[in-house]
Amino acid sequence: MGQGTRLASFAAGLNWNDAPPPLRTKVLDHVVDTVGVMFAGIDMPSCAGARRAAAEWGRADDATVVGTAERAPAAGAAFLNALHGRIHTYDDTYEPGTMHPGSPVIAAALALAERHAADGPRFLCAVLAGYEVAARVAAAVSPGHYAAGFHNTGTCTVFGAAAAAARLLGLDGPACAETLGLAGATAGGLRQHQIDGSMLDSAFHGARAAQSGVMVAQMRACGVGGPPAILEGPLGFCAVMAPSRDLSRLDADLGERYEFAQMTVKPYATCRFAQGPTEAALELRRNHCIDPAQIEDVEIATFRQSIEVSDRPALASAFDATVSHQYSVALALVRGAVPLDAIRRPETAGEQVHDVRRRVRVVHDAELEREFPRCWPHRVTITMRDGRRFAARSDYPPGRTSPVPSATVDAKFAENAAPYLGDAGARRALEALRALEACGDVGRVARLLAAAT
Repeated sequence: MGQGTRLASFAAGLNWNDAPPPLRTKVLDHVVDTVGVMFAGIDMPSCAGARRAAAEWGRADDATVVGTAERAPAAGAAFLNALHGRIHTYDDTYEPGTMHPGSPVIAAALALAERHAADGPRFLCAVLAGYEVAARVAAAVSPGHYAAGFHNTGTCTVFGAAAAAARLLGLDGPACAETLGLAGATAGGLRQHQIDGSMLDSAFHGARAAQSGVMVAQMRACGVGGPPAILEGPLGFCAVMAPSRDLSRLDADLGERYEFAQMTVKPYATCRFAQGPTEAALELRRNHCIDPAQIEDVEIATFRQSIEVSDRPALASAFDATVSHQYSVALALVRGAVPLDAIRRPETAGEQVHDVRRRVRVVHDAELEREFPRCWPHRVTITMRDGRRFAARSDYPPGRTSPVPSATVDAKFAENAAPYLGDAGARRALEALRALEACGDVGRVARLLAAAT
């Protein structure tokens, strides 16, 4: 049994009660956060178009499309819910693997849990298994896989979505390995969208991973299997798609150390690369009472991969606004917040925000480069017109060294869900999600996430 097949066996045999209590609490936080961001993407034109297209792929009463009155086959619901959750890249992050696993894994698990009336612990265990598989695959091929141009959110999360789906369908270890083998045939995603500026591509990668995860698990449940050594084999995923790899990260300390513990929730509606400098800018604003009208210059020093993605001095697209270091730091300094609406519609942010944005420079720092990917370091330096200089360094985006509080996660959920469920409906949905450990049928919770007809 190789490293990848051991990982599959671990995912298939994972028991919810074996996970440490703090980790179980963290899983609930990530479920609440991820379901919440599924509401945030519903009204995007590209998502509306995707829903129209998905209606052509078949109809069934399997699963809820969150925040809508629509129902769909499990694979279709997984696709749409992950697409909605990823479209603003407001979902969670696994920084060691430069990946956003929550939307694909949870969308796949939620769709099948509703389809098969799974209880809460079974659903939550599948979610944890999916996160752990996705994280370990991404860790094994990082940082070279992403640096080579692959988008880990498409290529690696499909294994997590497939593991979660296999766990919900009750597949054993060998069958789960064969499910991952099928998933390997669908693992795809390239970073060209980061140059062309398409938010849909980034979301589409996660959506396809969710959809494929459900489909391949259903195929294996019907007797169709794939190559069980897809992860560790000489012509498998890690060997072919990573210039350098560490297969030991697939199965090291399984059951004793959870990679899921390094997942982080995003407090701000920006790319994860922009979260650290945004937090540093907010700290400087608070500590030094920064008057944005008196800012002469802002410098963000960081590592090369952060520059490649987030050095966006001009905003030519919605993708630019989402990932731009310059824009997120300017919002933080002028408004003291980075609201989703300002990311979606940067023209509404106000002229002062854009004036400060034009004063922000992003530069490479060789010392900080040496510390990546152990940490994601950024140093923000503000020079005022009177010559004063203020600097703050962020080694990790918020949530990495101490978790984003559950109360913050709940508030984020309510803000995203209330426009579709109403305030009272959002509260009921949140209470039901928080009580999933005692839930006998996840379908009842999923139906609370649907908009009224």
